[in-house]
Amino acid sequence: MLEQAGSGDRARQIVFQSGGLDSIWSCCPGAVLSGTECITRRYMLPEPWRYGRHWRKRGKVMGYQLWTSPVTGYRRHGTRLSDFNRALGDRLTARDICEPLQSCPSDAPSPDMAAILLRREFDIAGVRNEPHGPVIGWVRQQDLTTGQVSDHVRIIADEDAIDATTPLRELFDLFKERAFVLIRVDGSLNAILTRADLNKPMVRVYLFGLISLLEIHMGFWVAKAYPGDAWMALLTESRLQAAEALRAEREAAGQGLDLLQCLQFCDKQKLLIAHDETRGALQLDSKSAAKSFLGSVEGLRNSLAHSQYDLTAGGSWIALIELVDCVQATIAVSDEMVEHHALATATDDIGALW
Repeated sequence: MLEQAGSGDRARQIVFQSGGLDSIWSCCPGAVLSGTECITRRYMLPEPWRYGRHWRKRGKVMGYQLWTSPVTGYRRHGTRLSDFNRALGDRLTARDICEPLQSCPSDAPSPDMAAILLRREFDIAGVRNEPHGPVIGWVRQQDLTTGQVSDHVRIIADEDAIDATTPLRELFDLFKERAFVLIRVDGSLNAILTRADLNKPMVRVYLFGLISLLEIHMGFWVAKAYPGDAWMALLTESRLQAAEALRAEREAAGQGLDLLQCLQFCDKQKLLIAHDETRGALQLDSKSAAKSFLGSVEGLRNSLAHSQYDLTAGGSWIALIELVDCVQATIAVSDEMVEHHALATATDDIGALW
């Protein structure tokens, strides 16, 4: 079948580099013919090679097409903050990251239960009158010093419990005010969620994705703020050399990129802060405030990238949650700017298409 593609050796080379037929189909999203014909079409495409909506041309990848159409100004589905939150922030729920609620017998000696909870590193426990009975309240490990557990039971208030379907974004808001919340699973209180559960992998994926989205926005506006190579004058020689080294590495892997696209987060941060108009449009306020905010974002990004055990090391969960709120707000502002810019620079419409 490979020989039928027209040039056997070249076709084999394409299949090997692309990882097989499945990869080739992904490179040809519009192909509707057979596998052999798909290979033929892929092989016959002249340079620049097309990868999705990115074209490799004269060593540059026009990544802006990922977001908007340069012709119509159409904003591509799946690129907005609202799309991201709907796919991840709303689908990830308390049920996905909560833990079973361990409960103390109401008539057990408090010191004994305190020792068990301390050994298990539990600050909070439920209280039951019988092994499989309903949870009648909760206790703090530090309170269990004398008497029976029942002497220290706290009533479960409305704000102490939420449904298991509560989405992650709402959990962030809840954890600004409280350190834990009880979870109703299928109508029964039998789980618990604490701030520490925000360290879990699924939450980390959400946070890293959110920061990556912010960095994409930063790169977009840096490119707009500094036409040509104007940005190079603001970076040190060592930072430029680092970007050159990354570009060389990626070119060796077959990726043709602008030097601007090889900048790191810290470089984009510096360039964005230095451009007063763009910084103001993004509502980042003063240079010092913007530096503090983006520096904190970079710190969180590094913690996530290096799988640091505790995301709040050296800080607090409240500060981290407030940082996430600021990231959301900045991307939301940038989203509006991107759409306005796309419509303002559109060159045509789609009236002729159905």
